[in-house]
Amino acid sequence: MQNTIIGHQNIITQLQNAVKSERVAGAYLFSGEQGVGKETVALYFAGLILCENSAEGIVPCGDCRACRKITSGNHPDLQIIRPEGSQLKIDQIREMQQQISYQPLEGPRKVYIIANTEKMNVYTANSLLKTLEEPPAASTIILLTENLNSILPTIRSRSQILTFYPMSTEELASALVGSFSIKQEDATNAALLSRGFVGKAITLVDKGINDSQEIPEILEETDIIAAFRLAEQFEKNLDSLDELITWYRDLLLVQQGAPKELITHTDALDRLRALAPRYSHIRLQRAIKTVFQTKSLIQKTYVSKTFSLEVMCIKLIEGR
Repeated sequence: MQNTIIGHQNIITQLQNAVKSERVAGAYLFSGEQGVGKETVALYFAGLILCENSAEGIVPCGDCRACRKITSGNHPDLQIIRPEGSQLKIDQIREMQQQISYQPLEGPRKVYIIANTEKMNVYTANSLLKTLEEPPAASTIILLTENLNSILPTIRSRSQILTFYPMSTEELASALVGSFSIKQEDATNAALLSRGFVGKAITLVDKGINDSQEIPEILEETDIIAAFRLAEQFEKNLDSLDELITWYRDLLLVQQGAPKELITHTDALDRLRALAPRYSHIRLQRAIKTVFQTKSLIQKTYVSKTFSLEVMCIKLIEGR
């Protein structure tokens, strides 16, 4: 559990005020893309609620018995529910409903964090709705979703909705320098590569920024048959779509003669300059739009990932 959260200060302040004023709601709905920090803030909020020594609800102490149990995943009044396979199952919600009816064992409230709430079918969602309609007084349910529009309106109306947005490059880079003591250049690259998503930026810092300097194969590929193999690679790591966008962006900047300081993948600058003449300005803009659309399609619909990525790769290789 982090005691200091990077970004989302307005949301943090709102949650702190709810705890300080003892007006914690029965249900919250945290909405935002993967890696934006929803679950980190949800755990922080659980810490504010359950901490035995919290300074007026401002920050979890991190040292008390409750905080240590949250960190180790053993607090009896906190449960995180994740999809089993591709969906949240109705049995998971029914089990929560049985448990939530009992009084907290150690803390002032029972806290349930339900991840990927968009992965509920209508039957599971209606089962959850019954609890949200009459939530036990000493309980809080925090729903996390990457697609707010996929959540039933009746669930949305019974939850306090908090929307999480990516941070600006400058703000995130500054926070990374302060939190991880890394060079400004590395922090800026991590912020650019992550597109402002805190979780992705921290992952990049942890594994080393230089891991992202190898030019994606699809930028140099001309054989349409390779699209199916490349689509399979992207499916194994959907986060690589965000990185792919930064490569197309760099090619655009190289074509425009932008200074090196604006380039994300500076270690590959010579190869980018050699590759840039193969692309027209329109083709690069179209490629960026195609990757964004494919990522959105996969996140917000039930369309086949494999098919969507195969179509994307064919378009990128053909330049359409």
